[in-house]
Amino acid sequence: MDNDEQSNFRRERLEALAVHMGGRAALGRAIGYKDGAYINHMVNGLRPITEKTIAQCEQLPGAAGWFSDARFQELALSREVVAAISKLDPTEVRRIENLLRGMLDLPQLRGQQ
Repeated sequence: MDNDEQSNFRRERLEALAVHMGGRAALGRAIGYKDGAYINHMVNGLRPITEKTIAQCEQLPGAAGWFSDARFQELALSREVVAAISKLDPTEVRRIENLLRGMLDLPQLRGQQ
């Protein structure tokens, strides 16, 4: 994985963790920041996601190995499902995600993120 791929992967995983935690502000507070501004900067590529940040994130409950490429690949959807979902309207994608979240006992997503 080259540097650009690694940066993109880290940003995607950080964004997914923020959603998992209930938003960027919630994640920021969980790892010791005042709010989600610094998380926003990292997700948007304005600040690097360092090994220290990854370690802090992976110490959170339910986030062990969150940035591990192997773990992400294990959990990835099949190409066929990804292709079908990519053709859907964003509202439908959100509906499907909320359906899965309900099945997994995770909080529902509300509005635009």
